[in-house]
Amino acid sequence: MVREIIKPENEIYQLHIPKEYINKRVEILILPFSYNEEKKILSKNNEDIFFQTAGILKNKNIDPLKWQNEIRNEWK
Repeated sequence: MVREIIKPENEIYQLHIPKEYINKRVEILILPFSYNEEKKILSKNNEDIFFQTAGILKNKNIDPLKWQNEIRNEWK
């Protein structure tokens, strides 16, 4: 699959089709892409969750299901 987000400067755009797609049916869509650049900034709550959980699963002694249940129970 090839996905590319561009900001066209005119009505013509050249598209490179990978070799593995030659002689196959492909779908080409052109859709508006809306992404608010301001949303990239994490909210304080999301930032807290990020810093509390960043790297936590790198410890191989953690049971992922137990950890997930503990995190979910905090929200009850």
